[in-house]
Amino acid sequence: MNKKYLGIFYILLAGVLWGFFPIFSNVLYANGITVMQAVSARAGFAALIYLVWGVCAGTYKGLKWRDYGFFAFYGVCSILGTYIFYSLSIKYLSTAMAAILLYTAPAFVIVFNRIFYGDKITPIKIVALITTIAGSFLVVRAYDVGALVVNLPGILFGLGSGIAYSLLTVIGRAAIRRGYTAKQNTFVPAMAAGLVMTVAVPQWTLPFPSATVVLCYLAVAVIGSVLPYFFYQKGLATGIDGGVASLLANVEPVTATIFGCILLHDAIEVWQIIGILVVLAGAMLPEFAASRKLKKSVGSDRMN
Repeated sequence: MNKKYLGIFYILLAGVLWGFFPIFSNVLYANGITVMQAVSARAGFAALIYLVWGVCAGTYKGLKWRDYGFFAFYGVCSILGTYIFYSLSIKYLSTAMAAILLYTAPAFVIVFNRIFYGDKITPIKIVALITTIAGSFLVVRAYDVGALVVNLPGILFGLGSGIAYSLLTVIGRAAIRRGYTAKQNTFVPAMAAGLVMTVAVPQWTLPFPSATVVLCYLAVAVIGSVLPYFFYQKGLATGIDGGVASLLANVEPVTATIFGCILLHDAIEVWQIIGILVVLAGAMLPEFAASRKLKKSVGSDRMN
């Protein structure tokens, strides 16, 4: 297979695997597992895999003691925050609503990058912000006041997941500036998140009422965290553009929505479907614009 198409396949596979996460979470909730127990399984088991993987690959060489506090902050605010808020939103909302609220993250990245790094908010970014807000309005059914009131806790948790997920990029940027690699930038915060959850809800105290629950514990960690990251990184390693990879990864909420409707019989309205498409468009706009700008710049250089 052509290297480019192989990279696209890996990225799409990562997005599809991430899209399975809400399904496994809902199965756990249906079997009486609490949100914090599900988060403990995901964070703890994923951290264990990252620990072994990182040691074997020599990923942790070069870590500086003075940055341990930074990575702990990074792991708790971003990784663990995303785990908890996304899991809570899945419990209170439909799969589609929870997944698309997670993808409000690019809008928060634009705002936070302006606050912390002084990045300019360009016209295309303003359009992306407005588009994301408008799409989210439709997805959460804000046009139906009754539904909005009923779903308000879940909506707030969903927006919380978007904020926490955006910090993966915002704080990760600081880690890159400190000279850390992509693997270190992922493994170390994830291990910090796993350590915190091991203290809060030790994995050996988790209930194991059936084989289904055990498999779902493993699935939220392996299929919902480790494998998607592995394939995403393999995709990037083929040389595929990072902006293109980000666009392709947007298949995640689409996958979550489709499987939610098919497997969990989630109800979804036409306006919500339109809202999903609008939010995805808003999330893709800055990356799309950046990719076009880069191509024009490369083309101009070649002509010169």
